[in-house]
Amino acid sequence: MSAEVSKMIVLPQDGSAFAMKSLDYLNLMFGPKHNLDPVLIYILPSLPPVLIEAGRKKGETAGHFKRIKQRSEALADEILGGAKDILLQYNFSPERIKTVCQGRKLDIARDLSDWVENKMADGILLNCHGRSRVEAFFMGEVSLKLLECSGNCPVWLLRGSVKEANVLIAVDNSENALKAIDYAGFVLNGTESRIVLFHTKRSLRRFLPKAIFEDIPGIAELWSETAEEEIAPVMEKAKQMLIRAGIESSRIQVEIAEGSRNPAKDVLAAADKHGCGTIVLGRQGDSGNKEFTMGSIARKVIEAASGKAIWIV
Repeated sequence: MSAEVSKMIVLPQDGSAFAMKSLDYLNLMFGPKHNLDPVLIYILPSLPPVLIEAGRKKGETAGHFKRIKQRSEALADEILGGAKDILLQYNFSPERIKTVCQGRKLDIARDLSDWVENKMADGILLNCHGRSRVEAFFMGEVSLKLLECSGNCPVWLLRGSVKEANVLIAVDNSENALKAIDYAGFVLNGTESRIVLFHTKRSLRRFLPKAIFEDIPGIAELWSETAEEEIAPVMEKAKQMLIRAGIESSRIQVEIAEGSRNPAKDVLAAADKHGCGTIVLGRQGDSGNKEFTMGSIARKVIEAASGKAIWIV
């Protein structure tokens, strides 16, 4: 069994109730006894460059800009202090909670991405909300843009309040899926979460119209058997990876399901069935069918999820 090592999770804050839910999720999944270093970060808002340029031409404006900056910093202290107080109420160690206030350099998403990459953080956790699409976290579509510009650091997105600590990992036969499993094993080592390794077989109807093969005996059954034989060793490898990472075998469940024409729906249904509040997806899956690219399953899961956290690795 591997020894538990410290994990740094970054939690952007903006003072909203949505951002506060990330603190509740951190406590649900890990709690104060876990070897965790939470980082609360706030990106200071900035005035439009054209206004700053215009203000330079008026001497009295410099004082106004200074007061704006002071008020922004005071608001940042209030927001970060409030978030830290919540973690302290959850009995997280004050010595391990770090607060960061940083001026805006490029835009919020890229500033966050640069920070977590430079500090080699193990994850960045933020809340995205909205009924029909991934909407803004601060200003603009920060959640979505962060997914696009983040490099090696996995992004954790909350869709509502998560109540269940169990985790579903979507598995295919891609290298990125195995990276997601390796990451999940590292992060979840030391927790009590139950883990479901889930694969949804591609329906034959995703290759051919049903009318072409429905009257030919045994074709659909042969495809199902073949697909299961192909993925079975991958699922066993995934299970062994988790065990080597320190996850007890009794906490791991494997499910290979008959797939529908909507794999994102299959993943969400399995998460509900097994009581999983977290879903782990590779950023991009099997390069042959593009199953888990951000343009397909992962995006659809994010948009349709409710009361779930989605880890994009």
